[in-house]
Amino acid sequence: MGRQVIQCTGIYFSPTGTTRRIVRSISQGLSMRPKEFDLTLPAGREKNFILEKDELLLLASPVYGGRLPTIVKDAFGRLTAGRRPVAPIVVFGNRAYEDALLELYDLCVSKGYDVVGAGAFVGEHSYSHVMGRNRPDPADDEKARCFGLALRQTLLGDASLDDRRLLIKGHRPYRKYMTKPPFVPTTTRKCANCLFCVKNCPVGAFQDGDPRKINEDKCILCAACIKLCPEGAKTIGDDDFLDDLAIMAAGNLDRKEPDTFLP
Repeated sequence: MGRQVIQCTGIYFSPTGTTRRIVRSISQGLSMRPKEFDLTLPAGREKNFILEKDELLLLASPVYGGRLPTIVKDAFGRLTAGRRPVAPIVVFGNRAYEDALLELYDLCVSKGYDVVGAGAFVGEHSYSHVMGRNRPDPADDEKARCFGLALRQTLLGDASLDDRRLLIKGHRPYRKYMTKPPFVPTTTRKCANCLFCVKNCPVGAFQDGDPRKINEDKCILCAACIKLCPEGAKTIGDDDFLDDLAIMAAGNLDRKEPDTFLP
């Protein structure tokens, strides 16, 4: 007899909406409408997480520089420990997820969770226009739904998962964190001073509420201000240069596919 799961809860950090989309697609495969905790804005990370013992947690985050964003790792670390099923999820920009999924998996194991599966899915790269353009796409959504279905079958098929370990790609010790991004967004004359970027910055990087002043020590280059600006007034320099930089880092533009791991 499988393990009874009464609820699916997605807990995610999603500055540009791609990670949230993957969580919802996985939930469709689970045939569960998720309860959600959005950690993107500071107010969301300050909330208390009220979790049931028998709910499946989908812990999801984008990958920055091959690692989990520190603010996400800190927020996940505050979750209640104990036996409950969990699936760690990361979303990467069609380059590589490196140590991020392993890092999140290790965090889940350290909290005593039963890891019922893990996945690395693809979204559009934070600052390149050519890496993973317009992803996740319908094919990615379908693969996420299939992963959700596989999670459901795992939960229904085996009540004891605590002795199993997944072979997650990555390395220990994890790669070093980037101390700060190599560049930060700038504001063009298109800016209408709507302050949408200021209100939606996950780390409060805008100084004095001014959309033209970005604190380089706070910015994590999540690209929320660039991709969400209604006027297209944010940029991080010459598009061709950034695309060339992303291609050089990735090696090629071949379409990367999701990686999923199941017991």
